[in-house]
Amino acid sequence: MKRRILAVLAAVAVGAGLVAAGGSAAAAPTTVAKYVALGDSIAAGQGGGVPLDACARTDGGYASQLDDVPKVNLLRHPACSGATIGDTAAQLSQVNRGTTLVTLTVGANDLGLDTVYAQCATVPAGGDLNACLMAVQTVIDDAPGLVQPLAMLIGAIAQRAPNATIVVTGYPHLLEPVDVQACALVAPVEQCLALAALAQAVNTAADALNAAIQAAVAMAAANGANVVYADVVQAFLGHGVQLLPGAPSDPWFGVDPVNDPAGFLHPTYEGYAAYTQVILSKLNP
Repeated sequence: MKRRILAVLAAVAVGAGLVAAGGSAAAAPTTVAKYVALGDSIAAGQGGGVPLDACARTDGGYASQLDDVPKVNLLRHPACSGATIGDTAAQLSQVNRGTTLVTLTVGANDLGLDTVYAQCATVPAGGDLNACLMAVQTVIDDAPGLVQPLAMLIGAIAQRAPNATIVVTGYPHLLEPVDVQACALVAPVEQCLALAALAQAVNTAADALNAAIQAAVAMAAANGANVVYADVVQAFLGHGVQLLPGAPSDPWFGVDPVNDPAGFLHPTYEGYAAYTQVILSKLNP
C-alpha cells in the first residue's frame, strides 16, 4: 500500500511491540522454478528490511525469501510499491515463455484503502465510527469491480508464460479482533465497543478485497490459466496490530512510523516468512 495510506494509522499502532517469530521451512519445488514476482508493495517486500530502491523492494520480502529456497530462482522482480492492476500490467514485459513461476499481489491500491484507513484511524481518538463503516462499505461495494480486470491480468500472464504456475496472494488482516469483555477491564465499555467495531471494519475491507481476488483467480482458471489463490489470513492470525490497551502484542507488521516509515504497517520479515510458507504450500500440495 502507498506510504501515505499507512501514515494515517499511526495512532492505532502506538505502543505495539515487535517480537520476531517464524515457521519451519516448507519443502522446495521438485524442479528449478524460474521465478518472476509481480505486483504492489507487498509483492515488492516493503517492510521486510531496508528499502533497496524507489519501489521499496527489500531482501526480506517473500520474493527474496522464496529465492533462498532450493530450486527457486528469482529471475526478475519488477513489483513496485503503489502499483495498481493497471501498473502491474506494465510489469509483464519481465515475464516470458521461460518463466515457470509467477507470484502476484495486487488490488489494495485500486480500491483506495487510504480512504478506509483515514476514516477508521480516527476512531480510537474519538473519531466518527460511522464514517469508518461507510468507508468500508464503499470498499465492499467497489471490490467486485476488480474481478474482471484482475482476471484479465492473470490471463495475460498465462499467455506470456504458458508453462508457469501463477500464485495470486491475498492480503492479511491488519488488526487483531478486540475482546470487548477483556477490554472493559482496562477501558470504558464505549471505547471497547468502538475499538472492536474498528478492528472488524478494517478487516472486513481486507476480506472484500480478498473475495474479489479469489473470484478473479477462479475466473482466470476457468479460462485455462494455471493459477491458484494463496490465502494468508489464517497465517497471520494472532499477529495483527493489537488495539486492546496493555494486551500482549506480536504483530507481523511494522508499527514505528518514525524510525521505520517505509515499513510502517507493512509485513515484517516474519510476516513475509508467513507469506512464503503459504506460497510454498501451493507449490507442494
